Amino acid sequence: MKNEAAEIIKMLEKEKFYAECPCCGEPVLLRDAGLFYLGDFSPEALDLYRQNKEEAKSRRQELRRTRKLISERSERTAASVNIGFILERLAPTMNGFRFSRTDCRSLFDPIDYVIFEGLSYKGRVSRLVFADVKTGASRLTNVQKELKSLVERKKVNWDIYEQRER
Repeated sequence: MKNEAAEIIKMLEKEKFYAECPCCGEPVLLRDAGLFYLGDFSPEALDLYRQNKEEAKSRRQELRRTRKLISERSERTAASVNIGFILERLAPTMNGFRFSRTDCRSLFDPIDYVIFEGLSYKGRVSRLVFADVKTGASRLTNVQKELKSLVERKKVNWDIYEQRER
């Protein structure tokens, strides 16, 4: 089989056979095409094969590095988010939190706290505050932005739900 292939290649290279280039559609003289059979490469084809093999090896190494970086970044992000969740819950107990922790009622979703300012010390609420704790580069979610906008536009109501026994 190998001998037959070698004879066919010799005949194609000896005669003026052409093939159409699949990229540009131009005719290519087969004797200039570097024909080979299976792993019996011509010197030019062997060079291209080695070059492509080296490029593939380089791409695999780059892909491994990229995967490792993505994994490390994911771990850092997850740790950061978890620390953020913990800090949200601890915020009222930390120095610098400007409200009395006993005035805070936690919701955590979609906002972290409703603060009844003055309730614990004065026995009356002087102001109602909706607060969300942010750490690092975190920003308000779309829902939080909508809630903020509603409060700013005074679209806040009081309602009583009464359940009466019959």
